[in-house]
Amino acid sequence: MTDIQEDPRYLDYTKDFFARITMIDKRYPSLEYALSLSWDRTKLAPQYDWLLASSYLVPGPTFKFAYHSQTENRLHFNISDTGQNANKKLGVSRNGYLGLYEVSEVSDYWKLEPLRWTDRGLVCQWRDHRGHEVKQLGGTGLRFFGEPVFYLNVDGGEVHHFLIEMMPAGGWPDTEE
Repeated sequence: MTDIQEDPRYLDYTKDFFARITMIDKRYPSLEYALSLSWDRTKLAPQYDWLLASSYLVPGPTFKFAYHSQTENRLHFNISDTGQNANKKLGVSRNGYLGLYEVSEVSDYWKLEPLRWTDRGLVCQWRDHRGHEVKQLGGTGLRFFGEPVFYLNVDGGEVHHFLIEMMPAGGWPDTEE
């Protein structure tokens, strides 16, 4: 058992929960990118179901993490949206991009490798069911309030860490969620 697993908070991550996901730059850990759906950031249809990262720190959507299983150093989850796309799960396109798909199209779980705790939640390495790390691809050319927007991909790009920030029991403070 690791120090991370011995922390009492670990048990909260071995069941279903709701959370936001933030990408943390590995070179500059103080630089964070809120994850959101492309519709939230770009209003470009029909590509509104891609998962994007933007340094414009508007809180991202809340995702449902449905606990699947665990191994010695990995937690396995199915991840789905909780908003207007609540009937969709996070999956990978044939080109490695992360996006929301109809539940019937997604059968693979996601792996979280816990790295450390912060006062906001669990920092982890995020992988697909094959063990491929979730990475940030170069800029999309899109900007949100002047900030670059990035796609997430498992086949190429730059590896970063991710913060899984569990929603408090009473909901997010100062939000309408």
